[in-house]
Formats: sequence, C-alpha cells, structure tokens
Amino acid sequence: MGKLGKKHYIDKNVYEMSKERIKHILESFDSVLVAFSGGKDSLTVLHLVEEVYNEMGKKEKIKVFFRDEEVIPDNVINFVKQKCESGKYDFRYYAIPLKSTKFILGKTEEYIQWDKNRKWLRNPPEYAIRAENDEIFDQYTADTFICKNEKGKVAILTGIRADESLVRHSSCCTKRDENYINDTEDKRIKICKPIYDFTERDIFLYFFKNRKEYCDIYDLEMLNKQPLRVATPLHAESAKIFDKLKTLNPIFYQQLIDIFPEMLVQEKYWKEYDRTSIIYQYEHSEIGIKKYIKENIKDNNERIKAIKRVKQALTTRKNKLKNNEGKQNFGGYPLLYIFKTVLAGGYKRAIQPKLKASLEDYIYEGLTEEDYNKYK
Repeated sequence: MGKLGKKHYIDKNVYEMSKERIKHILESFDSVLVAFSGGKDSLTVLHLVEEVYNEMGKKEKIKVFFRDEEVIPDNVINFVKQKCESGKYDFRYYAIPLKSTKFILGKTEEYIQWDKNRKWLRNPPEYAIRAENDEIFDQYTADTFICKNEKGKVAILTGIRADESLVRHSSCCTKRDENYINDTEDKRIKICKPIYDFTERDIFLYFFKNRKEYCDIYDLEMLNKQPLRVATPLHAESAKIFDKLKTLNPIFYQQLIDIFPEMLVQEKYWKEYDRTSIIYQYEHSEIGIKKYIKENIKDNNERIKAIKRVKQALTTRKNKLKNNEGKQNFGGYPLLYIFKTVLAGGYKRAIQPKLKASLEDYIYEGLTEEDYNKYK
C-alpha cells in the first residue's frame, strides 16, 4: 500500500485531500464500503466517494451499509430509507442484535439493540438483513458479520472527524503516514477516515456549495440549542441532555420512555447529581476507583473494560513519573481526572491524558496550593 504523507498535502485544502485519500483507498483495497448513519459526516463521505467514482470512471454501484441502532428517531430512519430505496447504491440495511449501553446517573448499563426478549421501539423494514442463529454482536464482531462476503482486504469508510473528541483526535495522530487508515480486531478489515480533518463548518459548507440535502434533524437540534448528532440518546453524552429530547421529538421521547422508563431518573436528577460528592466517598487511590467500578458498573464486560482502562492510564502515569516526565500533571493522569472520566462513562476506549492538572487534582492527591503554584 503506497504512502501519502504530510508533504504531499501541504498546498491542498481538506476537500481535495479527502478525495485523494478516497482515491488511494479505492486503489489499495479489494473491497470498499461506506458506513452510513444518516448523519452529516457519513453523508459527506458518501457524496465524496460518488465524486471520486465519477472522476475515476467507475461504473459499479457504491457499496453502502446502515446499521440500524433501533433507538433512532423516525426523521433519521426516513432519510436513510430514501438513500436505501433510491436504487442508486448497493445498499445493505442491517438490524442485528448489538450490545450497547445506557447511561443513568453515572452508571453505565448494558442493553441489546433489537433484543427479541423485549418490546421494540419500532419494526425494521422487511428488507433489513437480520442476524443468524440469534447471535448477539458487539461493535467489532458486527463489522466482521457485515463484511463476511467481501473479498480480500476490506476498507470501511466512516465519517469520523478528529475535532469531535480527544479520543478521535488521538486515533488519527498515532501514525505519521496513512493516519486515516486504522486497524480493527479483524485483520483484513481497516477503518478509514477520509474526512478526519474536516470541521463541522467544513461539512455544512460542502452541503451549501454543492446543494446537498441533509437530514432535517440538524435544523431541529440547532433550534433546540443542542449538539448536532444522530447517535442514540441513551449513550453517555446524549443522556446528559436527555431532557431536551422532550422538546426536540416528543413522540420519540415517549416511545423511549415506554421501553426504558429508567431514563426518567436520568432526566429528572442529572442536573442535581453531585458527582464530586460520590467520588469523595471513596479512597483517593487506585483502590478507591476500582471499588467504585465494582459497586456501580453492573455489567461484567463493562466492568472489566473500565478496570482495564484505569490500569492502562495508571501504568502510563507510573512510567512517565519514573522517567521524570510530566510531574506537573501527574504524567497526564491525575487520579481525580481518571475517576471523573470513569464516572462519565468515558472508558469505552483508552483514557486520553489531561494536558494540565487543576488545583483540585493536586488537593485530591494530598498536595497543597503551594505545590500547584510551583507548576502553574
């Protein structure tokens, strides 16, 4: 696989760079699929792939797949169906049981999308591809299932952008060359992020200049003064503003409450939820963090994952301090910062380091304001 480094792009804008990346991916992989969510970012990738197809003279239909997460509002689903039913793409619509999580007052609990043992929010379309033998997937095994009939090396193009979170930024900065192509647990599948350096402004500028229609949920979210996203409202970041769903989409809100009535607790008490007081009930150490995890994260897989992330963070902290690195910010991993990250459900991937420790971080670890001011 050829390499495209920084110098190659130095005089080009993000639009031109993204198309060069897509062309490189099409020339380097045996099978290429676009992961479409109905959202603005994956929609941009889909349109850019169409442009590159036309420029390369490719006649075959673009392979697109949508993984229906069940707890998605109708305006997003209807937008996806328009693309699926247009006949323009080789479109695969999946509705498979998938492990997911809901966030309630600092606790992360597992649920299964399309769980046959409970009522569904709605029924999937008749043409949806279903699971075989009642298999339950996670994020990784789902990719393998979706790509099982694809030949050779497989690239899944996503709309992941680095400016959406520190975790996503880090995933795009781990390699000097082809930093937009990342490994998965399946050795033959790569996750590709051709628009990783787009900003949200770039996305909507692309739509405006090219007169592209996007899902109307974003206009409603803007009016509702909330982040622009199509993800399930049960995940940690969306659950923290669950109360806004009532004004954004009251019917969808009621459907969710009917199936997950426990979300009413999150809605009612999140703003009053004193996370700091909970943290201070535990020992100010690794032992205290792990005790919190064992007492509050009920799902075994989630609990194991949280403990693993804490161990990784503390190992990095120990190694850096041993080498006299990052003393001023505890090697990037103050204990209080790690605890708060776990409490907020931020352990799905590796915990990213904190650039600057706060006075509260110092006091939590038994130090003083004078100690803090030495490094301020």
